Amino acid sequence: MLVNRFYYTFFVCLVAISSNATAGDSFFDALIGGKVDLNIRTRFEHVDDDSKASGSRDADAVTIRTALGYKTADFYKMFTHVEFENVSDILDDTQYNDGENGLSSLPVIADPRGTEVNQLYLGFKFIDKTLIKAGRQIITTRKAPFHRFLGNVLWRQNWQTQDAVTVTNTSIKDTELMAGYIWKNNTIFGSDRDMEAPIFNAKYNGFKYVNLEAYYYDLDFTETADLANATETYGFRANGGVPVVNDKTKFIYTGEFASQSDTGSNPRDYDVNYYLIEAGFKLKIDSFVKSVMVKYSHEVLEHDIGTLNATGAASGAVFRTPLATGHAFQGWADNFLTAPGTGSSTGGVEDNYFTMVATGNYDTKLIVSYHMLEAETGGYDYGDELDIWFTKNFLKKYSVGLKYAAYDASSDAGNSKATDLSKYWVYFTYKY
Repeated sequence: MLVNRFYYTFFVCLVAISSNATAGDSFFDALIGGKVDLNIRTRFEHVDDDSKASGSRDADAVTIRTALGYKTADFYKMFTHVEFENVSDILDDTQYNDGENGLSSLPVIADPRGTEVNQLYLGFKFIDKTLIKAGRQIITTRKAPFHRFLGNVLWRQNWQTQDAVTVTNTSIKDTELMAGYIWKNNTIFGSDRDMEAPIFNAKYNGFKYVNLEAYYYDLDFTETADLANATETYGFRANGGVPVVNDKTKFIYTGEFASQSDTGSNPRDYDVNYYLIEAGFKLKIDSFVKSVMVKYSHEVLEHDIGTLNATGAASGAVFRTPLATGHAFQGWADNFLTAPGTGSSTGGVEDNYFTMVATGNYDTKLIVSYHMLEAETGGYDYGDELDIWFTKNFLKKYSVGLKYAAYDASSDAGNSKATDLSKYWVYFTYKY
């Protein structure tokens, strides 16, 4: 009910202000002097999922995402942003499980049809170098695709948003501070989840060769179906680059650690950690290929076995990131959106992977990644995954892309991800 009262107050304020405005008033000027944004993405997706019964392992979807938004100019250091989003199926949405249509026997393509208000918030700039947003908004603290804890899941057609109040301040040199409170998570399925979630993030980039980040996220989901996601997480991250030999070659690195425990009404009592170590090189090349980045990454989401009951069953829990852009991690086949192991004696994820990113002339990019995935506890491999993505931008507003992900499952005993899974996409995007 809190969110309903907020949006009622939101519209009352707009009506009250506009009723006193004429064509010559600054409010009218702010209203018509804003910026329109339009994003259209048409996509074909194919899934081959061996975990499904014979005859139901393939799924295809052709969907189109249309997002139309408008951000007003400032009016006495206030503005508003509204964005509508529609997801349509061009062919037949009975050919796949969209997460909402009940076709659980078919592979998942998580793009349900629907129209919604994707963003609707008021912005305030009353304090110097401080931005306050109140309402439905996208909350991210890192550039895509590194949305490990707070993301908008921009790969899916229906983007994730939050009903929240956030405050971002940059008054301290080379420092960005963000604090907020989320009361509702609006998911990629068009549904929402109630929360009581204070969040905090601090970044410092005043050092020459290292950027620092610290964060605290207390995500207390309050509905029964989401209590396992009620998590309290704090962490620290350092990343940067150091020139090697000359300015065209740079050694790049990342180190991150986070600790997580249960919070709120989560029925499990646990403590788990998260680790990320990366190292590689980025080279500038004066040829058809303009730059190449290669790196090795080691990412761990721990598993806590927990206590055993009288029958010997475990109450295990795993490190969770329920508001992340999960598609960007542990492979694009989306086989590990939640790390396996909840309620079991084995699980978690250790992901050793190599990534190559090459940018070329004519605004092209190629990304190749290879993942070797294994259980953090249990001593077995999940499998390997190969990911390939090619994009081409043209005429500043258009882009096309081809993307492929193939997970090859291990035959190790105990493997909870023991079936193969492959996907490919072809898409076209227009941005205005």
